[in-house]
Amino acid sequence: MSGAKVKCGVPRSQGQEAAFSRVDLVALMAVLALLVCMQLPALAHNKGNSHRAVCADNLRRLALSWLMYADDNRGRLAPNCPDCFTNNWVAGWLDFTGGSDNTNLALIARAKLYPYNNAVEIYHCPDDLSAVRGQLRVRSYSMNAYLGDGTIGWSAGFQTITNRSQIRQPDQTFVFIEEHPDSINDGFFAVDMSSGSAARIVDFPAAYHYYGANLGFADGSAQYRRWLDSRTSPIRLNFGAPSPNNPDLVWLQRISTCRK
Repeated sequence: MSGAKVKCGVPRSQGQEAAFSRVDLVALMAVLALLVCMQLPALAHNKGNSHRAVCADNLRRLALSWLMYADDNRGRLAPNCPDCFTNNWVAGWLDFTGGSDNTNLALIARAKLYPYNNAVEIYHCPDDLSAVRGQLRVRSYSMNAYLGDGTIGWSAGFQTITNRSQIRQPDQTFVFIEEHPDSINDGFFAVDMSSGSAARIVDFPAAYHYYGANLGFADGSAQYRRWLDSRTSPIRLNFGAPSPNNPDLVWLQRISTCRK
């Protein structure tokens, strides 16, 4: 037997070649960081879609509650009065002055639709981050001013609907809409039916979802609308300003009511 020693394992020089160098690690980390950055927009998009879906489901549940109320009251629609804060589909006045109505969930629980779905969270869109005193406000939605027991509508000469039987096209008549956080106050969403140079936006819709909003309809469905005109839901509201030739306003007029 030879006295020569058998060399076992991998030579040191070969092991050094197999290991990661500092440059290799830096390059790998850079590639991983790039991949993460590429995925962030997709993750944000998925989150936005998820919130939009939750919001749409909220409006479907509110619309179904509204339908059940009518069924229990011989077709009479839930009250929708801008000056009624007790006998109404929802109670409370929202603003940014610090009033307790902004965060008072009890006002929702005492209103007319709550018994049909005992969930205060369905009155709030998850993308609505408007807050008072560090707390999220309790409501993101308002009701079509031309629908409801005791409603006053807005424009003269147009139908106010107090009974479900009066609705001609339930799938083309909106009941609930997301309202702009600077516009929302009572639960009453007014659409001015004027045309031409007199056309204007009275209450502004929200644009939480990719410059669009969800609406709940009289057949119990929900629909997403992406706004086409920058005047429809601007960052800074200009109440009473004319909005002629605004396709979004024309669309809202079409799904609000009809002439008497």
